Amino acid sequence: MMRSKLTVCLVFGALFLASCGKENPAGDSDAGFLHGAYITNEGAFGNSNGSVSYFDTDSAYMINHVFESVNGRPLGDVVQSVSIAGDKAFIVVNNSQKVEVVDLKTFESIGVIDGLEYPRSFLAINDQKGYLTDGNFNGRVYVIDLESLKITDTIPCGSGPEKMIPYEQTVLVANSGGWGNDSTLTVIDTGTDKVSDTWVVGMNPADLVLDKDNQLWILCVGKVVWNPDWTIGEETSSSLVVLDPVSGKLKQTVNIGSVGDFYWPLRIGINKNKDRIYYLEAGGIYSISSSGSSSGSQPVISKNLYGFGIDPETDLIYALYAPSFTTSGWMFRYKPDGLRLDSLEVGIGPSQIVFN
Repeated sequence: MMRSKLTVCLVFGALFLASCGKENPAGDSDAGFLHGAYITNEGAFGNSNGSVSYFDTDSAYMINHVFESVNGRPLGDVVQSVSIAGDKAFIVVNNSQKVEVVDLKTFESIGVIDGLEYPRSFLAINDQKGYLTDGNFNGRVYVIDLESLKITDTIPCGSGPEKMIPYEQTVLVANSGGWGNDSTLTVIDTGTDKVSDTWVVGMNPADLVLDKDNQLWILCVGKVVWNPDWTIGEETSSSLVVLDPVSGKLKQTVNIGSVGDFYWPLRIGINKNKDRIYYLEAGGIYSISSSGSSSGSQPVISKNLYGFGIDPETDLIYALYAPSFTTSGWMFRYKPDGLRLDSLEVGIGPSQIVFN
């Protein structure tokens, strides 16, 4: 049942009072939760304690467990990702096999996409249609009608499709391998919802960004083969692979990890000018020029992190730290040179962050 405007305002005010120590929140109250940063807190697998934290980037207020407080029920089991489309947020809840759709002004649930198996990442194609990756061995992308919130079609992909990025009339899908291994990007024609090409890149591509010259940077985790006793039978180093997003032609490969470091990075980011790439590796957050001419051997931020994001307005680095999956995590904010500004408590297992 929908809440009245007065009720939502009271909830919004109570959330601010409960979540921060400053006297008054900044910003336009009519905007609600429409502008700011959204942190996905996975929670502990099987416990339905995943959550979303909202951070007002103007006032530096953090509000945890927004969905539960507004809607009066848990969000679900393993909150995988959040994607923004207009005045709506699509919250992918992996182990609950659903996507919660909320109104960003109020954070009220306005619908649920269900009938899913292993949802990972959502991308709005236009006002009528969205894509949602399903990370199974036999990977696929669901085509979602954004009015009915129903699956209208499926598009076959490689194994473990993860992040997607739009480019002109296509969407490029990183096939991360899931619980196995893959080395491809799937190219989808958004006009026909058909696969138009498949490109071989590095092993297990997981995340991707476009730089100022429209070069596609792909974070490839590297190949890992596990023995029956969960020791590693085979491993290759992680890398950044740079492609032409039109032809798929390889432009360069930069090795960023080493065999035996037991770290498989999942996040990549880019600064406001789109000329510096940031990525997670063993030891923290590193960066490289989009020209590929410099990659520091020392991290910009030295910390064992679970995720990060770059504020597209300020270039501040938001680093996410998950000490365990039984206690709250933390968000640290840094200047681009690595100087730490502050730290704020978030939910359990913070892993991804998006800005709007």
